Amino acid sequence: MSSKLSIAFIGLDSSHCTAFTDLLQAENDPIFAYAAVTVGWPGGSPDFPMSRDRVEGFTSEMRDRRVRIAESPEDAASSADAIILGCVDGRQHLEIARRLMPFQKPMFVDKPLAHDFATARQLAKELDAAGVPWFSSSALRFQEPLPTLLSDPDRGAILGCDVHGIWRHGPGHSDLAWYGIHGIEALFTVMGPGCQRVQRVSAENGDVVIGQWTGGRIGTWRGLKFDHQATGYGLTVFCRHAIHQSPVPADYDGLVREIVRFFQTLKPPVSSSETLEIFAFMDAAERSRDLGGQVVPVEIG
Repeated sequence: MSSKLSIAFIGLDSSHCTAFTDLLQAENDPIFAYAAVTVGWPGGSPDFPMSRDRVEGFTSEMRDRRVRIAESPEDAASSADAIILGCVDGRQHLEIARRLMPFQKPMFVDKPLAHDFATARQLAKELDAAGVPWFSSSALRFQEPLPTLLSDPDRGAILGCDVHGIWRHGPGHSDLAWYGIHGIEALFTVMGPGCQRVQRVSAENGDVVIGQWTGGRIGTWRGLKFDHQATGYGLTVFCRHAIHQSPVPADYDGLVREIVRFFQTLKPPVSSSETLEIFAFMDAAERSRDLGGQVVPVEIG
């Protein structure tokens, strides 16, 4: 391997490809300086407007950053040490990942892991069976104030958490998977796994999903729709000795650091079981909506 770890970026149809590449060009940072995006494959999804209408522009921007544009995912993977599967359309992830698995390169799959729970579960199963080290996460998991709060020994036990976040639909995706996953990922970062049942309340200005965790703890996610109200990310965490309230930013520094560390150590910062529980939570929320707000179990299967 060369002095820098070489990353293949598969799917040049979102701002993540240029943002991640720019961060990794920060030579004065010991983590970012370890790796570089050296090759990319454009991809693109013709029936997903945010892919179809942006892939050409982002591909051109990646060329400007001296990233080689490959003819195929296989071409890109064969010339790199690690892979970021960054296609903005989660429906593409399973098929493209299958083409990349034979290369046995560590892989970060950008959010969402897949467009629905069943496909996410299948993709995780196949990646594990192929022996490919991988993880998937929203950038919100690694934003301050979450790491500081979770490492605070004086806060006492976390008894509950309320998160609000931007909510947009992605064509062909289950209704929370494409953008709701950001706030839900933050909720699970605080609460951890162990959600047992979910109830959803739907209204014109947004939805609220109430999750009941083991130990009698309650966590909620409020989805904020762009066209109805001010939006952003934030949370309230109810601890035994304090209540913490804070906005949550949405930059990529923390996530890219974790991706590089993962490529170094092959130890994922998020377990596949927790990622699948997040998808099971979103699936249960959709079933609760369809049942008029009934309480439904979170079933990972």
